[in-house]
Amino acid sequence: MNFIKALIPSVILKIVRPWYHGAVALMADYYFDEPSKELTVIGITGTAGKSTTTQMLAKILNTAGKKCGFITTVSFFDGESETINKHGLSMPGGWLLQKQLLAMKKNGCKFAVVECTSEGLAQNRHLGIDFDYAVFTNLSPAHMQAHGGWENYKAAKGKLFKAVGISQTGVAKKTIVANLDDDSAEYFLAFPATQKLGISFTDKTSKICDTVYQAHQTAAGFSLGQSDFVVHLLGEFNKFNGTLAVVTAQSLGVSVADCQKALGEFKSIPGRMEEIQNNQGFRVFVDYGCEPASFTAALKAAFEVSHKKLIHVFGSTGGHRDSEKRFLFGQTSARLADQIIITNDDVYGSDPEKIAQDIESGIKSQELWKGSYSVILDRREAIRHALSTALAGDLVLITGKGSEQFLVLPGNERIAWDDREVVKQEFKNMGK
Repeated sequence: MNFIKALIPSVILKIVRPWYHGAVALMADYYFDEPSKELTVIGITGTAGKSTTTQMLAKILNTAGKKCGFITTVSFFDGESETINKHGLSMPGGWLLQKQLLAMKKNGCKFAVVECTSEGLAQNRHLGIDFDYAVFTNLSPAHMQAHGGWENYKAAKGKLFKAVGISQTGVAKKTIVANLDDDSAEYFLAFPATQKLGISFTDKTSKICDTVYQAHQTAAGFSLGQSDFVVHLLGEFNKFNGTLAVVTAQSLGVSVADCQKALGEFKSIPGRMEEIQNNQGFRVFVDYGCEPASFTAALKAAFEVSHKKLIHVFGSTGGHRDSEKRFLFGQTSARLADQIIITNDDVYGSDPEKIAQDIESGIKSQELWKGSYSVILDRREAIRHALSTALAGDLVLITGKGSEQFLVLPGNERIAWDDREVVKQEFKNMGK
């Protein structure tokens, strides 16, 4: 398949892909007997927080006895068993999407939560899915080169909300839930729906929304009205994710008590600020953080954790498609980290040394930075170096891969990989 793609000019590929993936998605919907029509399907999109909000919402629904499956970058849950996403696509192709929805239906699910990415939506992988809800987390620049600019990126996300508006079956109310504290919220709320809900931590209001839920941050999580909710996940952004999940769940008939119970039990997501335990007196976190917004959020979350020195290991995934973010990554890390180790991420067909140089330029732009950096392109060696130099009280943050099960080396060579397992292996090799 990659050989065939290499023979087709990129301009032609960009035109053909939406037609191809859309046709496959519609055929799959027909082949699998339109499973989404027997499910209440909630699509969740945004630049960051999609996987977390998806799994939080599914946890709440299942706790309330509303059997629910989910599809995320991290994993798939069909109502009975969870399997890690090994396909290399945050939003799978239409055939696999419909197959997963069928598995949910067969296992007695009545609800399905689907993480929807800009690339997946732009390529029409969502066609045939009868969405009942669309949830918007936030929007910031990402995949700008791949989409051809901000407006195209936003329009790709908008396809989910358009799908909700034209859907004819499922629950009586077609609903949009949006984070009003994001400047793009009004764009997504403008799509047709029978019910529009908003959440805000800054007292924002909206004439478009039927109801606006004013939330407030607490030390343990957030409050809505007279109810407090605990969020165990690190980072202020996870309070937004939790609020969106709670408001969506309540609109589906879930009680406040069940929402509180579910979030209180929700402790972690694989590869999302996941802590790798050790007995060396320093902490190690692995996070996906492959786009500027999530990269920054992970760094801020790590910075807020008590530490002596923050050691950050990262590269820049996406190869030539997302070259603009390399400088931003270096710049952002230098603002918060004390020690930086630049390494390979998924480089595809790009020059890894050029990627590292672009990251370096971002680091050097922070002239007052007092930290240090090194370039170790072998990702395992970079992780080993971080662990071997960390001292008691330090914090090591490794971003870019999270729980992904592969690593794309120069020349598009794909190998089995898991940052979390590599950390554990290196601790073992070091006798730690």
